[in-house]
Amino acid sequence: MKASAAASAPQVARAFRGPELSNRSAYIPAQCYAKTRESDGPAHNGCFVCHQDSRAPNYVDDGDVQTELSLPDYATRNRWRNAIEPPPSAELGDDELLAWVRTSNYFGVDGGLKLARALGSPPEAWDANHDGAWNGFLPDAWFHFDQEGFDRDPTGKATGWRAYASLPTPGMFMPTNGSAGDALIRLPAEYRQDASGVENTQIYRVNLAIVEAFIRRTDVPIEKIDERTLGSDLDGNGTLGLATKVAFVWPAKKGRPFHYVGKAAELDAQKDGWPVAGSFPRGTEFLHSVRYLDVQGGKACMAPRMKELRYMRKQRFLDYGQLDQAAQAEAREKHKSPDKLKQIFANAERGVTTGVGWLMQGFIEDARGELRPQNVEETTACIGCHGGVGATTDATFTFARKLPPGAFRDGWYHPSQRGLEGVAEPKRADGRGEYAHYLARVGGADDFRTNDEARSKFFRPDGKLDPIATAQLARDVSVLLMPSASRALALDRAYFGLARAQEFEAGRDVTVGSRPQIELALTRDAPTGIETAVAPSWQLAAR
Repeated sequence: MKASAAASAPQVARAFRGPELSNRSAYIPAQCYAKTRESDGPAHNGCFVCHQDSRAPNYVDDGDVQTELSLPDYATRNRWRNAIEPPPSAELGDDELLAWVRTSNYFGVDGGLKLARALGSPPEAWDANHDGAWNGFLPDAWFHFDQEGFDRDPTGKATGWRAYASLPTPGMFMPTNGSAGDALIRLPAEYRQDASGVENTQIYRVNLAIVEAFIRRTDVPIEKIDERTLGSDLDGNGTLGLATKVAFVWPAKKGRPFHYVGKAAELDAQKDGWPVAGSFPRGTEFLHSVRYLDVQGGKACMAPRMKELRYMRKQRFLDYGQLDQAAQAEAREKHKSPDKLKQIFANAERGVTTGVGWLMQGFIEDARGELRPQNVEETTACIGCHGGVGATTDATFTFARKLPPGAFRDGWYHPSQRGLEGVAEPKRADGRGEYAHYLARVGGADDFRTNDEARSKFFRPDGKLDPIATAQLARDVSVLLMPSASRALALDRAYFGLARAQEFEAGRDVTVGSRPQIELALTRDAPTGIETAVAPSWQLAAR
């Protein structure tokens, strides 16, 4: 790996201390132990989904990991035992199971925020510094969305959170492999206010459009607005007039008066960030719930019950030069000490730093079905992907995969407002469907090749993709992404058993179907059997 999992940011890390982990390589996910070789037949390459030649300002650039293993000696042993021998599934009847997943563990019976209330007076087990208070993120989303995806509290006041729809990253994150998820974004208060400091939805929409344009690297339409009142050339035409889009112009055009609008225009660009390709401003927050699967009308969908609630906040804005230097320093350190493990900087209440300016925190279901704070090791499992792989955009996956303008509500909606039915499969720059490409490369619908339902639907007996099934997938991603009702319930039972066991340090993904194709141990620097690394779509488009 040219620059392995992300470089540490000392300015963030000073407030944290390294934890004691039972698995000191918990940041390397179970998928990295999937078998890529068999005695005969083609190699199975799911590695390309995360490990790619990166795009600035992501300088990890780890596409070489597809062809050659690169990991410390300690990490060659697979410690994700739940992926190999999981706890037994819960034995519940369908009605009892459905009643369980349809009962929210985020809201109380009075409709209040149960988790936030519990954190307001944290039990001793959660109060790591014994100060009688919770010092981490206090959940404040009500998951009550208007027609534009804005979240509102019971009084109708906007919370700042906005839901957006994105297609799952291929692999274990697809609902057919166990969970349904959502994604919410919130920019700091200044981005939601006009120049006088008054909340203004139009200003917020424009600032979110700027973020979308520079993360997705494309023009984004907006409702007509007078640029002269904002002092920002949004449409990039060189004059201040009436704009109907935010133009993605990168590298920045010299002399162009372009910046975030409203109160955010007064922020310190060096500290808080300016519109930069592939980078969010400081203070950006993400909230992501991972849910059980429900069955309504015979079809699988997102359930009210949460398995996890994940939170990210950008603590520090790093420019291209700072990120490049940090990645180079990490690469030099890895070359000098290849067996050295990533240093984890964490706080039991505030979360774990990614090393690239973000803080991550999570809550997970306990044995009684209530949400509790994750411990440091459970959260460390999140930073391997969000802190150091080539596929991310500013340490994130979902916003770069947001459904584009022209989609339902231009992609600004929550899965509870619309499912995946009828959503077309995204295309790679070479014209291939993204999910069909993944299926072909992996030889299945998950890295461990356990999903027999998807295999029987999309593969012929000779192991090749069925063109009729992939043609249907091209028109409607739900035929792959959503499991059958029976599979959904089986996956729920498997996770329910895992939650009862409370052994998440041994893995939290569940599988249903064939025995997982997974290695118990790896050989450092050995070839994976994958002869040619898969190029990322953006790189194909640039050729």
